Amino acid sequence: MVQQLNNTKTNKQITSFDLARISFASCLNLFYNNSMFDPFPIGMYYDIDYYYVKRINSDSYNFQVCYGSTSIGHSPNEMSKTCELVTVKTLAEIQEYDPNLACEKDGDEKLLLECCYRKRKLGLFNINHLGFFLLNPKTTTTRAGPSNNFLVYHLIIVPKPGLFPGRNE
Repeated sequence: MVQQLNNTKTNKQITSFDLARISFASCLNLFYNNSMFDPFPIGMYYDIDYYYVKRINSDSYNFQVCYGSTSIGHSPNEMSKTCELVTVKTLAEIQEYDPNLACEKDGDEKLLLECCYRKRKLGLFNINHLGFFLLNPKTTTTRAGPSNNFLVYHLIIVPKPGLFPGRNE
């Protein structure tokens, strides 16, 4: 979805609103209505963090974090979303996020997508809602920091030229 969303637009640069819609669409297999929003009837929500890097030289990278999350709001239009400012990081700092984010040539770009479900209200959360009756997935800390994540998935892609850095809309 990240690669195809802006194909018909004149301005190909991705926006925070685009990323929120991608996050919303990617969790519809579990949440088929607004149950992923406040008041979180099954006690969890969905989040995707997008980590963009572009190599400037062998030890210098442009770096941007964007996210789309159902943690706030009552509908897709009210979702929590943002694209932070682009910063410059060293190769070592980029490799702390993920060693596979290191690029081979100046100008190369990569995007790490970190998708996860997060427990919101511990009293309402019941692992049986996910179909786990014998297993209990472990919670973990993600790059974004919270420790209430489970079913965390990482994917690294090379974004189409011009999509990133993202902008707020």
